[in-house]
Amino acid sequence: MLSRVADAVFWMARYMERTDNVVRALRTNYIASQDELQNFDWQMWVEGLGGTAQEQKTVSSYREALQHLIINKENDTSVLINIVRARENARSVQDYITKELWQCMNDYYHLVREAHTEYLILHGDPVTAFDNLLRESTLFYGTVDITMNRGEGYTFLNIGKYIERLLRSLDFLELKIKELELGGNEVTQWKYLLYSLSGYEFHTKYYRNVLSTENVLHQVIMNVQFPHSVFYCLSQVERYFKRLDAISVPEHFKEMEFLLGRAISTLRYNGPEQKSVEQVKGLVANTRTEIKGLSQKLATLYFGYS
Repeated sequence: MLSRVADAVFWMARYMERTDNVVRALRTNYIASQDELQNFDWQMWVEGLGGTAQEQKTVSSYREALQHLIINKENDTSVLINIVRARENARSVQDYITKELWQCMNDYYHLVREAHTEYLILHGDPVTAFDNLLRESTLFYGTVDITMNRGEGYTFLNIGKYIERLLRSLDFLELKIKELELGGNEVTQWKYLLYSLSGYEFHTKYYRNVLSTENVLHQVIMNVQFPHSVFYCLSQVERYFKRLDAISVPEHFKEMEFLLGRAISTLRYNGPEQKSVEQVKGLVANTRTEIKGLSQKLATLYFGYS
């Protein structure tokens, strides 16, 4: 597979995973702000999910925040822009993805640009808009699963998906920690974090007790059965990367294998010690830095970035 093709598939997956994660988090936060959490700080989430400091916007209402984060064409990190970029990458590699997947991408693109979607976000019920978008995400993942052959394209797609999911889990955890530092009920904040990661039901069945900081941190960081945990995602990146052994330049493969192994070992031996919010803040920052460095090295060695 050409490096430009691998790069396009990788980033298509990252943009789609980013979209799915952000929409789920915004849906949860909107419901929380209307239900239990008074004076919800939308500005913090706009800044946390936004781009550079120069691109950040000051918002005065939840409608303005949702407009900026979902359908704003001027916001480089909005859901709309993510979908546009995912579709552009898919268009450039149509010979390497299935026609069903391309159609799925097209449908998502047209949905997020519909006037009705904009109306729901600005004037109607945003939850309906969120549900419509999430339905398209589910169709995307199902279409990938049942139509894509298990070759190199599928491998790079999954590497991109799990790298992005890992980074979003770290971002959401960090934002919830900031919210806790500003005050609020700890149990309520953790509950909505788990809802954002589609992990609340998992928590009640796996831990079988009242929500606690220690158990939530374990689930989000270390639980090998939770599909949004940092450790699970990193393990999946390693799993799919190993499939590239036969088609890789040996020294490139060994360098990436070493970096992945080091990241997993660091998390495996440091993660269990993180039982409080203060302890976990350093781990979140260090893990994010390590994963971004690993992603940049992958781009240099496999995608031809200079």
